[in-house]
Amino acid sequence: MAYTADDLARVRQAVLDLATGQRVTSFRTANGKTLSYADADIDKLRELEQTIAAQVASASHIGRRLRSRTRYTTTSKGL
Repeated sequence: MAYTADDLARVRQAVLDLATGQRVTSFRTANGKTLSYADADIDKLRELEQTIAAQVASASHIGRRLRSRTRYTTTSKGL
C-alpha cells in the first residue's frame, strides 16, 4: 500500500492524541481505509508512523533521483 504525506500527518496527529490522554483515536488513509487505535496500541501506531515516514522519504528520494544531471569537465594540455 502506498502511503502519502497526508497519511503521515494523520498518524502523527493520532499519536499525539493518544499521548495527550485520548482513549481511542481513528483516522482515514488516502485509500479510504479507516484505522482505529486505543491507548494500548500506541506502540503499533508508532511502528506504522515509522513505516509511512520511510515510504514517503523513499518516494521523494526516488523522484529526485530521476532528474538527469549534466556534468562538464575541463582539462588542460588536450587530455
